Amino acid sequence: MMNNQSKKKYVLVCFLLATMAMFSQTKTKKVNSKIEKVIVFSQGAQVSRSANATFDSGKTELVFQGISPKIDKQSLQVKGKGRFTILSVIHQNNFLNTQQHRAEISKLETEKKEWELKKTTETNILSILKNEEGILSKNQVVGGTNSGLKTTDLREAVEFHRQRLIDLVKQKTEIEQKIMGIDTTLVKLDKQLKALNQSDENATSDIVVTVSATNAVANASFDIDYYVLDAGWYSNYDLRVEDVNSPINLLLKANIFQSSGEDWKDVNMSISSGNPTESGVAPTITPWYLDLNQRRKQSTVQTFGQLVGNTISGTVSDYIGPLAGANVVVRGTSIGTTTDFNGNYTLKVPSVNSELVFTYVGMEEKIVPANSNVINVVLDQSVALLEAVVVTGYSSRRSRKKYKEEDSSIPMETTVAYQPTTISYEIKDPYTVLSDGKVYTAEIKTFNLPAKYQYLSIPKLDASAYLTAKITDWQDLNLFDGELNLFFEGAYLGKSLLDLQNASDTLEVSLGKDKGISVSRKQLKEFKAKQFLSSYKTESRAFEISIKNNKPYPIDIVVMDQLPISNTKEITVQEEEYKEGTLAEETKIITWKVELPSKNEKKLTIKYKVKSPKNASLILD
Repeated sequence: MMNNQSKKKYVLVCFLLATMAMFSQTKTKKVNSKIEKVIVFSQGAQVSRSANATFDSGKTELVFQGISPKIDKQSLQVKGKGRFTILSVIHQNNFLNTQQHRAEISKLETEKKEWELKKTTETNILSILKNEEGILSKNQVVGGTNSGLKTTDLREAVEFHRQRLIDLVKQKTEIEQKIMGIDTTLVKLDKQLKALNQSDENATSDIVVTVSATNAVANASFDIDYYVLDAGWYSNYDLRVEDVNSPINLLLKANIFQSSGEDWKDVNMSISSGNPTESGVAPTITPWYLDLNQRRKQSTVQTFGQLVGNTISGTVSDYIGPLAGANVVVRGTSIGTTTDFNGNYTLKVPSVNSELVFTYVGMEEKIVPANSNVINVVLDQSVALLEAVVVTGYSSRRSRKKYKEEDSSIPMETTVAYQPTTISYEIKDPYTVLSDGKVYTAEIKTFNLPAKYQYLSIPKLDASAYLTAKITDWQDLNLFDGELNLFFEGAYLGKSLLDLQNASDTLEVSLGKDKGISVSRKQLKEFKAKQFLSSYKTESRAFEISIKNNKPYPIDIVVMDQLPISNTKEITVQEEEYKEGTLAEETKIITWKVELPSKNEKKLTIKYKVKSPKNASLILD
């Protein structure tokens, strides 16, 4: 028998054991979370989720499901508010809880399965018919005078076999045609699913947060932040000019895309010029060893010739065919485009030192030097999930119709936010971008910019007049690099490029050719001459440049030409003439600044003589 003191000790021990057991048992609870905010970088995006939860005392595993499977685990942050302690945070893939497809994709997948089932049925029936045909062929009736069969019986047996074989051939033909029709339908469905950027990767992931509480918690709140790579944006602009007396109307548009595995529905969204994947660490060089029988991998990039100008075009495909909706972005900039239905793209690049980044849902990213006018790329199937990247923290806060501003749509209300090295625009209205890799275009902001318009012509290279606009104080406008869609006097002129990286204090934008100004450059035959003096010769050249203003208003135009430069003392350039022009001594480039009234014409003349050895062959035209 225990005395009272022993009983008290026993009860206390039992209570402590029970309490320890209660706290050692870990319960699991699923918690719903919602995407509240997304910051989209030029490559990747930062996603912010919020959630509320209730749980009992002790240890509890809170499982947040439906998360992107492409999280960079190093970027995952979970913050909680309430009377509890966060013990651990784990990220894990979930292959049972699959991504929700768009209704259109789900419908097509269901239809595809139904046709595949029909094909299986028809294929099995065809196999049965082939079996029967084989049995009949092996068991044909062989008759004759010694067979014991009457002639009539033999005739009936032969006719039966013949008729049955004919029926089998007809049935086989019908089924084979059905199967061909089913295959055609399946190919069309596959193409449509491909056009909708269907991904073969359907898994989601979970974030498991283990918490501990002394008492039950009824009002816990959680903030979850993480970075995903399969997302990005690029900019382009609509630039409209009514006439050379009106300001520029510039509409900034953000083209946002993502295939992270989770839809961003009605979220607070920002676009940022930052790129967290760029490393700030200087590279190191290692020894370069050569081995025998080294072979290069089969190239998946085709280039044709050197880059002339700044326009690159080509196709993006996989090993099956063209990829529609693939993204092509100039690395480190906000310049980009997407491929059309046939996988074709056209893009302007800032310089020959640029690099193009090609991405597509379910494919490995490919980076290619922009050193050719034609670049065709074949993308490889992705074989792994997101690899670790270095993530930098970013702070964030909550007929020719005359163009008229009232005719256009109203861009979204935005606020400019500044970070130490980046600029971002916060879209005020909730915005949706689905996880389908497609481009969602948001009109961000309209700028009305005073500009000085000037025409430029270099008739030696191109007998055209190019309209340029010069914009001062552009650094305060918070613009991005991007392609320009040009509209002048209501007509679409083509594309140009807003290249801020190479801009000076005055931003100069080329607005394309103006057909209303005629430019020509012709050689004056009467001044072309060749004289021989002992072992030397002197050759004369003269050119006339004509500019005619057919516009209903006066214009300012800069005309440029050049004189030859000698690299040797045996060749001298003499008697240069370029009236009204300014000569740059180092480059020998001549510049004329001409004010030309409406319906007027201006003629400029350039003359020079070159003395060279008698047998020298020079190009002087």
